[in-house]
Amino acid sequence: MEFTLNVNPDIHAIAFIDQVMENYTNIYNLPYKRELRFVVHELVINAIEAMGKIETCTKKEIQIHVMQSLEEITITVTDEAKGIAESEWDSILQFDLNKLDYSDRGRGLFFVKKMVDHLWFENISETKFLVGISKKIHL
Repeated sequence: MEFTLNVNPDIHAIAFIDQVMENYTNIYNLPYKRELRFVVHELVINAIEAMGKIETCTKKEIQIHVMQSLEEITITVTDEAKGIAESEWDSILQFDLNKLDYSDRGRGLFFVKKMVDHLWFENISETKFLVGISKKIHL
């Protein structure tokens, strides 16, 4: 199973992707349904927030790609924002409870990392950033 969705970076995309992932994980009776939905939800929100910080963007679109085999599911979320500098990749995955400020943001990637087997980043170009995850599903 494999599919790709291209969505506008707005609040409607979050609801749409949440519904797609709920239907997908239910229809295919995937293990870790809630975790997979949470992971995609967080990645889409991060992409929308990143794109919202751009003044000029010729193509405002987020791409969600899902590929499932018998053993593993791989999901990538690509946005048209600058992304995260490679030098910051390790530090953004750290979460310090001593610095907890109870804001709504800033913990998502930390939780995503704990819920998946592999998390990676890729600066595809100066204006295109990919976040990918994989999770063993052992169907």
